[in-house]
Order: sequence, then C-alpha cells, then structure tokens
Amino acid sequence: MRADIEQLILLQTTDSSIRSLQAELDGIPQRRAEIESEFDQRAFEFRQTERQRDEAMTARTDFENQITILRAQAERAERNLMQSQNQKDYEAAIREADAARKQISQLETKILERMEVIETAERELGEREPEVAKLRDEIKGKIIQFEAEAQTKTTQIEDFRRERERLVATMPKPSLALYNRISSRIRGGVAVVEARNYACTACLMTLRPQVMSQIRRGAEIVLCENCNRILYAPATPTAAEKTPALSMP
Repeated sequence: MRADIEQLILLQTTDSSIRSLQAELDGIPQRRAEIESEFDQRAFEFRQTERQRDEAMTARTDFENQITILRAQAERAERNLMQSQNQKDYEAAIREADAARKQISQLETKILERMEVIETAERELGEREPEVAKLRDEIKGKIIQFEAEAQTKTTQIEDFRRERERLVATMPKPSLALYNRISSRIRGGVAVVEARNYACTACLMTLRPQVMSQIRRGAEIVLCENCNRILYAPATPTAAEKTPALSMP
C-alpha cells in the first residue's frame, strides 16, 4: 500500500477520534446538568419539607413579634382602665384590653400549630438526612468524575491534534487537498472508508471486482463511484473477497 494512502487512513482515524472526543467533551455540561436535576428530583420531598419547616419558623417568629406588640397594648389598656375618669374611657379600655387578649390567644394557637409543623418536619428531615447525604455524595462523586473525564478528553484531543499536525506536515499536498475537499463536503467529515465484501462501507455501494482489486493493491487512490470517498482494503481479505461471487458484475 502506498505511503500516502496509509497516511490518509491515519489522518482519518485521527480526525474521527478528535471529533468523537470533542462531541463527548461538549456533552459533559449537559450530562452534569442532568445529574444535578436528578438530585433535585430525588431530593424534592426533602427540600419541600425543609421549606415547610423554614416557613413555619418564619411565621412563628412573626406571630411572636405580634404578640409582643399586643401585650404592650393590653398593658396600656389595663393602665388606662385603672386611670379612667368616666364610663366612656372605662369601656374603651376594657374593649381594647379584651381585643388584645383575644388576638394574643389566637396567635398563641397559631404558634402551637407552627411548632407542630416544625417538630414534624425536623423529625422527617432527621430520618431522611442519611439518605439525602448519601445521594448528595453520589452526585458530588459523579461531578468530580465528569471534571476528571473532561480533563482527560481535553488532553487526548490535544495529543491527537499534535499527531494530526505531524501527519499533515509529511503528507503529499495533492493527497491532503483531496482529503480536505472530500471531508469538507461530507457530513461527519469521513473521507476515508474501508471497502469490505465488495462494497463501500459508507454508502454500501457494490464495487466491481476490478475496482476491489485496485483497492487491495493500494498502488493508487481509488474513490467510491457513488459517494466519492477514498477507499482502502482491510489488511486481511474476508472469505467473500477471496472467492468473489460469479454473478457479481
């Protein structure tokens, strides 16, 4: 096989490896996002319980602040009651004190309800914390794995690109130009493919015996008559190639 054909095969292998690795590298952020989304979904009930607890704690604090204000109002009303000079002031002070005490009682009931919510949530969170912590560690481990994988693939891509530069520098310009022209117009950039069992493995077009013989000899660059890709033969012919079908044109 001619050296430039061997170089074309190596160049195609290198370019395919670069594209494959780059596609995998580009897909890592999406995979990471999916993992984080998985954690959010699996920990949804835990986080919902956390929100319920936090909301209950905030409400309890707000009710306690309101009670503090109402108690001050009730104390003021009690003082006004003791200092009232007439029936009107006396009745007004009683109404104010009664209203404050009523609101305090209602708020204390609400505080008890929120405390029950908090206690229930804390109990559930305590029971599920080991499970969520394990899940969180799993997600963290996968993310670390993704980061290591990204670094490895980046290094591999750099190595392949250096190899590509070396190949390109030593290839005959006509062969390189042909390769670049074919790869630029074909989806996926696959310009060099194997001919196997009297067929192009890219477009599956049947190859004539004489064409297959040319490819096996490797004395010249042979293009597929259908897809115009560069064809090469495997190192070891298959049984079908050793004994071509008589009906083959």
